[in-house]
Amino acid sequence: MRLQLIWVGKAARREPEADLCARYAKRIAATTRFDEKVLKPIQTASLSDAEIRQRESERIAAELQPGDYLVLCDERGKQLSSPGFADFLTQRQNQAVRRVVFCIGGAMGVTDSLRQRADFVLSFSQMTLPHALARVMLLEQVYRALCIQSGHPYHHEG
Repeated sequence: MRLQLIWVGKAARREPEADLCARYAKRIAATTRFDEKVLKPIQTASLSDAEIRQRESERIAAELQPGDYLVLCDERGKQLSSPGFADFLTQRQNQAVRRVVFCIGGAMGVTDSLRQRADFVLSFSQMTLPHALARVMLLEQVYRALCIQSGHPYHHEG
């Protein structure tokens, strides 16, 4: 199974979270096929928030392939424990899903149609998080889930 993260943002931005993202992405890639696709945000004063959301969602949808299992990160989604998330990924493997695509939309969010296209909507919290922090949380939890699956001692139940 291949994992991909599609996110809307600026890859060149050097916030402190970017170093953590790179660290976890490297760890994930050492155990499974993983890549990231960064989509540049649409920034123009001539478009409304809804138009920006529509265009960015269309760009995300254009990256999807038939058979992809889309996991949309959104505060309105379902929260999982770390072991529950590991089970979730194991279930996708058992279903022979070729590619699980995690998506973090732009600052204006995503359209309802993209949310409906999602196979699963995942929430880290009911609180709104900065995109950079959401990426760190997602990548860390993917790495933790892979460790749980393999019996690696990274995860401690308590």
